[in-house]
Amino acid sequence: MPTYTYECSVCGAPFERVLHMSESEDPQTCDCGGPGRKTISMPNVIFKGDGWVSKNLRVAGQMTEKNRRLDQKQAERKREAPGISLAPNVDGDRVDTWSEAKKLAESKGKNAESYDAKIREESAK
Repeated sequence: MPTYTYECSVCGAPFERVLHMSESEDPQTCDCGGPGRKTISMPNVIFKGDGWVSKNLRVAGQMTEKNRRLDQKQAERKREAPGISLAPNVDGDRVDTWSEAKKLAESKGKNAESYDAKIREESAK
């Protein structure tokens, strides 16, 4: 329900009432007993539920903060384990180079096309 602001005609003090919109034009009385006159003000209304700009901005801020924390954790994990690398092997049989791994895979009847990229990286070093 919206909050409406009134001004007392007797003491001049402002006062607020939380009313239904249909009741906003009804006469209201001040704490001193004097009649109140509604002042021109925007009613304070809070729209609840999805699809409202204020909620969308709040959720966007929360997601930005969450993604920042996740990025920090990922960076920390990379610093803790920088030496992890893929070793040339075929079905657990380790070999010294990726070209040897490709030859072993072909001899076992496996598709060895995926080794080509690693072979190019290895020869570029």
